[in-house]
Amino acid sequence: MKSHDELVEIEHLSRLNEYGPDDLFICCASFEDRCVSSGLKMGIGFRVKYSVIFVIEEPFYKQQVDTNLFRLQSELTKRTSEGVFVIRCQRDDPVEGITQLKNIWPRCQPKDQDEPYITLDISGFTKIYLLELLHYLIAEQNLGIPRIIHTTQTYAPTKLTRGVMQITTVPNFFGTISFEKKTLLVIFLGFEPERSLTVWKHFNPARTIALITSPPRNGNLDYLEYAHKNNSHLISQPAVEVREVPPDDPYAVRNVLEDIYHEVRDSFNMIIGPFGTKPQTVGIFLFCLEHPKAQVVYSFPVNYTRSYLQRKPGCTLLLPLAPMIRP
Repeated sequence: MKSHDELVEIEHLSRLNEYGPDDLFICCASFEDRCVSSGLKMGIGFRVKYSVIFVIEEPFYKQQVDTNLFRLQSELTKRTSEGVFVIRCQRDDPVEGITQLKNIWPRCQPKDQDEPYITLDISGFTKIYLLELLHYLIAEQNLGIPRIIHTTQTYAPTKLTRGVMQITTVPNFFGTISFEKKTLLVIFLGFEPERSLTVWKHFNPARTIALITSPPRNGNLDYLEYAHKNNSHLISQPAVEVREVPPDDPYAVRNVLEDIYHEVRDSFNMIIGPFGTKPQTVGIFLFCLEHPKAQVVYSFPVNYTRSYLQRKPGCTLLLPLAPMIRP
């Protein structure tokens, strides 16, 4: 599998293995229409041995989730030669979802561990599930970075979630906390101000670096203005510094975090809150793979707003990757 260092917009998804079917395709059926985009863009020659569809239960949007699951199953059944697995799991229990993957792994794992052909569509996953899945594939199974694709969605100036149900440290990302050091919170901001602000209040950090996506996708300055306005209370607080981070380049995100880490590692514990884009969350994972002392925290929303249903799928991106990187 060749590496590339630039974003690529894809119209047709081809297989990785030029000599036969790919090993594995992993995706998630959510209530967002964009979760089926990759299946609809699979070219005539796309073939894969196994497909795994995660279904993160969302009672308020069960009809939309079930519809998208049916659409994904229909498309993947045409392309999958040996089996399509469906993993149903709870939103607030990613460990249980990954445990189900572990149970079927002996059946669907790549035969050649040194050169696996895996595509991961991150579009429908929640960020906590995405972190846990990457940890299992890369840190536990030592498979290297898979091909990662992501379908964006149209911009709308509305909040994505309401309320906060629970704050937790992400499993497998507990970090190493020293009581002799102060706390630095590095928080990726988006359109979920309650979740971000609740985490900030919970940890009461001595210092905060708020990362806002810039430049925005397609140069949309309205996005940038709304992101600042949406999080104005947090970024106006003392000891909160605002910096910029790109939306869709995981390695650039990793480098931003790397620079921060080298600034503060001798005097601060580093805690990261992933409330930006999903490609940024991939960048957080890459950073933590090299710096396991960092801790990642997450807040579960009470519910998702219906604004998600009004957003249309955007372009599908092939994220920059380097599959030879291993922990």
